Amino acid sequence: MDADILIELTALSVIRPTPGASAEAMAAWYEAQARQYEYNALRAGPDAALDSARAARAHQRSLQLLRAATRVSAAEEFPSRAS
Repeated sequence: MDADILIELTALSVIRPTPGASAEAMAAWYEAQARQYEYNALRAGPDAALDSARAARAHQRSLQLLRAATRVSAAEEFPSRAS
């Protein structure tokens, strides 16, 4: 196993967001997880297809979190002017 992979795996466990973490922190963690799964998929082992699917799901979750955070931020910055 490459030293970089050990660093990535350690980082994933150490930086795992805690309850109440910001959407940006959670998105960064999911994106790091996606990179790890992509690496595993490229190694073409028996779980390559599964790792590729996991990478896609982790990346999608990261994007969902960022989009939701952007919507919340915009709503806070520009509240509707309902009278």
